Amino acid sequence: MATRKTALKSKKETEASEQPKEVTLEQALKEGGEGRTPETINSSEKKSGAPSKAEQAMKIMEEMWSDIQSGKVKRKDVIQRFIDEVHLTKAGASTYYGNCKQKIEKSA
Repeated sequence: MATRKTALKSKKETEASEQPKEVTLEQALKEGGEGRTPETINSSEKKSGAPSKAEQAMKIMEEMWSDIQSGKVKRKDVIQRFIDEVHLTKAGASTYYGNCKQKIEKSA
């Protein structure tokens, strides 16, 4: 069986290389140049003026709410509209339907 020779490091060398120096978050972000800065983390401004998917779904739900209550429109029709107009998956559209329904019922 072949063995290889390795140079052993002294205890001082291993201790010095294993302990990282302490750096604050701001210093790490400045040095790395990556990630979000504390200013962008706390900003609540949207980058685009378009409404969110939840807002779009809520608008559709509010438009159709009276028809849903009267039984003219079924759940599957609303979900299909979410899929087509808001570009959600079937599972996502079902979730948004339930969330929007809860919000409308709570506010009524």
